[in-house]
Amino acid sequence: MNLLTKLSYGVGQLSDGVKQSAFTTFLFFYYNQVLGLSGSLAGMAALLALLVDAVTDPMVGQLSDRFQSRWGRRHPFMLAGALPFGIAIVALFSPPDGLDQIQLFSWMLAGAIAVRLMLTLFFVPHLSLGAELVRDYHERTSLIGYRVFFTYAGILLTSVIGFAVFFPPTEAYANGMLNEASYPKFGVFCAVMGTASMLLCVFGTRHAIPDASPTALRTDERSAWLAFIDVFHTLKLHSFRILFFAGILFATFAGIVQTLLVYVATYVFEFKPEQLAGLAGALVVGIIFASLVAQYLSRRFDKKQALACCAIAGGAFAFSPQILYFGGFLEHMSVSIKFALVFSVNGISQIFFIAYVILIDSMLSDVIDEHELNSHRREEGLFFAARAFATKASYGLGSFFAGVGLDVIQFPTGASPESVSNEAVFKLALLSGPLMFVLFAATVLVTSRYPLSAARHSEIMSAIAARVAIR
Repeated sequence: MNLLTKLSYGVGQLSDGVKQSAFTTFLFFYYNQVLGLSGSLAGMAALLALLVDAVTDPMVGQLSDRFQSRWGRRHPFMLAGALPFGIAIVALFSPPDGLDQIQLFSWMLAGAIAVRLMLTLFFVPHLSLGAELVRDYHERTSLIGYRVFFTYAGILLTSVIGFAVFFPPTEAYANGMLNEASYPKFGVFCAVMGTASMLLCVFGTRHAIPDASPTALRTDERSAWLAFIDVFHTLKLHSFRILFFAGILFATFAGIVQTLLVYVATYVFEFKPEQLAGLAGALVVGIIFASLVAQYLSRRFDKKQALACCAIAGGAFAFSPQILYFGGFLEHMSVSIKFALVFSVNGISQIFFIAYVILIDSMLSDVIDEHELNSHRREEGLFFAARAFATKASYGLGSFFAGVGLDVIQFPTGASPESVSNEAVFKLALLSGPLMFVLFAATVLVTSRYPLSAARHSEIMSAIAARVAIR
């Protein structure tokens, strides 16, 4: 596969990065701290929107598996989601004035559902397209590296530009994140970025349509509108079941961390918005090196062992600043030294966390080959719908548990850093640090039972090739 095709395929995931950053870093804070919606209600809106995805993701996946057109199976759905995605995210960041708690909750819920649904039309077929374009065990890791690169590039651009351009400190707002008037303009920026990346991907990969896997039609299949039921059938496959639950856990914990990031940086590390923009730049380190690390570790130790290395190493670096906080070391550091420390360890942790995502998606493509051998069908859409659901759990379940956690520790809303008690800051650091490291490390126990290796995958591909040759 040539470089232009890889870039065209990968750039589509910029839209998912925009959504992830907009939702986890800005949306929850906006509705909770700026508009005054309680943490539990904001988290509940995110959770209910995720439950809608549980139905729509596999539905779109199955529809795209079975669809036939001159534009192939995946591209018509990807194109259909592009413009409505932008419209929905603008509306989400522009609620009417004067809404009470229930009305705010309803607007956030409806907006989140609309954004998620439009992203699903693009996201699930796009993931499936990647499994069709490449069949080689290690080449998949390379292609997925491009996709994940653009995911995190979207997160980086949205975060840095958001903090630096839309939420700088002003005379009226020392903390620019509390400036309500900036959020609608930020929503327009996210809409343009997301929609443009989707369109570039659709038109940049259209030449690959003839090479994609053909539609597999069966007369005994249930309606695609009930495809969410078929997700339970995918869980019968042992190797996929492990990846699915590992993905759910990792994405949920990552969502909690991402949702609390602004809180921790503002109230524990005492950073200003301009420093938050710089801190978001730590993603650059991960974006540059993650694919190389994922490919090196998977070739050196195979994918399962590489996944375990990434989870533990990433967690150890990510949460080390909170450990230093508990030891009283941070209070003796100047702001510049503290920033350099947090930036450095976050950058290193992002290398391993992004590599984790690359590896788990590469492993899922291998599982789809195993499914083809067992069932004589390729159903990338169905499997990647389940994977997409796990990814989206980063905001739904992550924000829900983060919101409940903030309410449990009774963290104040609309508060400036100097007005928050030391006890509340201590509880926030405990919630976002040692507890999260234990949870991240626990995902290794789940993936330790994953059965596929490079040797086993080679056997699977040989068996599929032999069966095709007999026909």
